[in-house]
Amino acid sequence: HKENTAQGAGGAAKSGGAKPAASAPTVSLPPPPKVLLFQGAQDDPATLKAVWASLQYQVDVGVAKSKDVPAGCKVTSQKPILIYGNDYVLGGGGNAMCKAIALMGGETLSFEADEWCEWERTTLRMADAENLKLEALATALEHSASGVHLVGDSDSMADICILVTLSKFANDHLSSWPVAVQKYYNFHEGTLEKAKQAVENYLPAPPVSLDDPSLLKVLTSVFATAVEEIAPSAVLPASIIKKCDNPKHGDYQCSAAMPAFASLKKSGKPMPPGVQGPPQFAQAIMKHLGNDHPVISEMQIQGPGFIMCKISPNYLVGKVQSIMDAKSLPKPKVEPQTCLVDFSSPNIAKEMHVGHLRSTIIGEAVCRILEFVGHKVERVNHVGDWGTQFGMLIQYLKEEYPDFAQSMPNITDLTAFYKAAKERFDADPEFKKTSQLNVVKLQSGDAECMQIWKILCDVSRKEFQKVYDRLDVTVYEYGESFYNDKIPPVIEEFDKAGLLRVEEGGAKCVFVENFQIPLMLQKSDGGYGYDSTDMAALKHRLHTVKANRIIVITDFSQGDHFAMCNRAAKDIGWVDKGQQLQHIGFGTVQGEDGKRFKTRSGDTVRLVDLLDEAVSRMEASLSERIDQGKANITKEELHEVAEAIGYGAVKYYDLRRNPTSNYKFSYDAMLDTKGNTAVYLLYARVRFESIMAKAKAEHNVDVDDLEKAGEKIVIAHESERNLALQLTSFSDVIDTTLEDLFPYHICEYVYNLSIAASDFVTQCRVLGSPEMKSRLLLCKVTTMAMEQCFDLLGIRHVKRI
Repeated sequence: HKENTAQGAGGAAKSGGAKPAASAPTVSLPPPPKVLLFQGAQDDPATLKAVWASLQYQVDVGVAKSKDVPAGCKVTSQKPILIYGNDYVLGGGGNAMCKAIALMGGETLSFEADEWCEWERTTLRMADAENLKLEALATALEHSASGVHLVGDSDSMADICILVTLSKFANDHLSSWPVAVQKYYNFHEGTLEKAKQAVENYLPAPPVSLDDPSLLKVLTSVFATAVEEIAPSAVLPASIIKKCDNPKHGDYQCSAAMPAFASLKKSGKPMPPGVQGPPQFAQAIMKHLGNDHPVISEMQIQGPGFIMCKISPNYLVGKVQSIMDAKSLPKPKVEPQTCLVDFSSPNIAKEMHVGHLRSTIIGEAVCRILEFVGHKVERVNHVGDWGTQFGMLIQYLKEEYPDFAQSMPNITDLTAFYKAAKERFDADPEFKKTSQLNVVKLQSGDAECMQIWKILCDVSRKEFQKVYDRLDVTVYEYGESFYNDKIPPVIEEFDKAGLLRVEEGGAKCVFVENFQIPLMLQKSDGGYGYDSTDMAALKHRLHTVKANRIIVITDFSQGDHFAMCNRAAKDIGWVDKGQQLQHIGFGTVQGEDGKRFKTRSGDTVRLVDLLDEAVSRMEASLSERIDQGKANITKEELHEVAEAIGYGAVKYYDLRRNPTSNYKFSYDAMLDTKGNTAVYLLYARVRFESIMAKAKAEHNVDVDDLEKAGEKIVIAHESERNLALQLTSFSDVIDTTLEDLFPYHICEYVYNLSIAASDFVTQCRVLGSPEMKSRLLLCKVTTMAMEQCFDLLGIRHVKRI
């Protein structure tokens, strides 16, 4: 600015022999002051205005704590406040904060924008829903350059302030507003929704109660509060607590001392007294927490400043008691959403084979986990019930079962039926030609072809249900055919949005960033494929089902396809309310040779046969134990128990590993009574049932009566404390599971729980001991916890084996 002024006053510089001016020295500018929002609140218009302005003008706005309020500023209201640097506080309401952020972001002062903000404050905000007085707004929009902006041709602070207030009335009254105002609101609705979704990132973290079921959250709060109280200017990362890798060192590890010390050293802010490095900072934290903390019983420093801590037995007693009182493992508080899970997805006229195993059981477990925490779950079976293959299947059925209209064909082996039709199609040119004509007829709604198609679908569904019944799976069919009439509007929408390219030959394609191959929404012959169907399905799920989270579970090879679909949906604006689109891609089920699991003859293994074989082997093992007098079940109960264990073994062997990995299928490994198997876990649970039954039969102590009488759990022995710790860790496990939806987290929890429980009953005598009543209650709560985990994984539980 000074250089320009000097040049304007003195005229142009003279040319000739004058030496060029020396370049000005580089000046290192200080970083701009921080902008922080204090006391932001959900569903608060002022907060929403500030957040939207932050996003619109790309001004970083952080979340302030009490320590960030400048010295001498007395906060007497709960309303949001904008803090600028260390000196300035703005508490004049949402419009004032919006304007301040707009000016920071480069918006020029505008009398017109100010006038509209004042109109919002004095007129629009004061009106009731039935009398909003929108005529002046409508007139201004009709005469504006864009029709959707009040000042200029982009979003301004005036638009933000007015649209936030209009949003309070839009749901019930939008259709009654002047057309220009409707257009204005609809144009900005997507941006408004994004701002609403972002508000939660600008809110102060809610205070964590010591009663919170999450040990990680409680410990994070305990240590973060301690750091803030001894060094208010220290900055901590979000994650400062983790479980100890070696239980000998403690239960949990806190890493707060290192980043806290580093942040103070970098900023030049004062250190706590006596602190020269992270170990002394850790010592200061421990001293501040004291020796009689309600959550932590022991602390010690390791390495460069890690604090290793053990959880107080008394604190754990309260946690376990709350689990027993609730008769449920703790559930995190979540905002209920509509979640749609697309899983299983076999093909009509084909048997379900081992390739469908993973999608089916992972999908069922994911549904159960989401339902457990309170979400509404849409279970979708996206079956392959449409396509060119139906031409040959229709023709083959007509020839093999000419009286199909009078009597239902008895097709018991779908795989053999499909193979026979395919052989005819490949070998007989006349059959192939007729089959191709059948495809056209089917797509045109020919009555006979539709009838045969429905027969094939019905026969297939009966075969699929045999598998679902065995696996206790519930899923509702929405096949490819369901989306047929929804495809043309989707193509038209992409065309109107300018995102559709017609390639040479006439194929209609959508290209997405980072992918060379496009999505083909319509083939050059006018037909539709997987891309067409999946995009129509995605639009239906987002805007008709109104799913907040969509999870598709298929093998990993389809990962790129779904990444492209999800990106295309975002590009066209379908993902307009912060919805989550997720693909869980699983690995391959292999045989002992490391190749895809097949029969000895090289055929794909039918899923029904695989499951029945597991039950058969388990039945033989249990029958032998009955004959040897080593089982607590009768021959009449044998098959039911063998089914529970056999099916559970197959499921758990798959679910206990990361779904993205391959694994070798082994009946011997999955039916092993030792190690991390469902058989071991079911036996472990039955052991606790047996202890409780013996207490009643031999000691006349009924654990249910103990609970009703208010008998309390006492934790004294280390193995009791370790069992209580494992029980209490469930809340953090379910939090982790809700992020990636991998069921193996639940498997790890229940396996570690069973090990802790086994150690407990080995180290601590239950029956006949002075502590029998308390220890029986521990047995009961452990049994209940294991049962609940089995339910989440879709594994049947048994009381005797």
